[in-house]
Amino acid sequence: MANEYERAMMFAIANIERQEAQNVRQPFGIKVDPLLALSDNLFIKTYRLSKVLTKYLIELVTPFMEPPKRTSALSIQNKVLIALQFFGTGSYQLPTGNSRYSAVSQPSVSRSISEVTNALNHPSIFHNWVKFPKNMSELRQLRNEYV
Repeated sequence: MANEYERAMMFAIANIERQEAQNVRQPFGIKVDPLLALSDNLFIKTYRLSKVLTKYLIELVTPFMEPPKRTSALSIQNKVLIALQFFGTGSYQLPTGNSRYSAVSQPSVSRSISEVTNALNHPSIFHNWVKFPKNMSELRQLRNEYV
C-alpha cells in the first residue's frame, strides 16, 4: 500500500515538473528569474547545480566580472546562469540563448560563456578549486585512490 502511494506521489511530482517545463512562454523582453520560478529539482536539471551552490558561484565570480553598464545589459547572475546551462548540457549556444529563462542572442551567449570562464580561470578562484599533482608520487597516490 505504501509502495503504491510512493509511486503515485513520484508520478504526480514528475507530472508537475513536466508541466513547469512546458509553461507558456513569457512575452519577449519579460524574463523570469529561474532562482525564484523553478522548483529545486527542475533548477538542478536545467543548470546542474543547486540554487544554493549557484548563488555561491555568482558571489564567487562577481568581483572578477564586468558589472553591467547599461540597464538593458545582462546581469552577472544571468551571465552565470547562461554559462551554467551551456556547461551542463554541452549543447549548442543557440538553444541556450533561446531558453525562456535567458532569451538572448547567440553572440550574447558566447560573450557570457567567455566572461564566466575567464572569471572561473582567475588565479584566486582556479587555484582554490583545481589541484594538480606536483610530482609523480602525488600522481600515483591519486591514481590508486580511483582504482
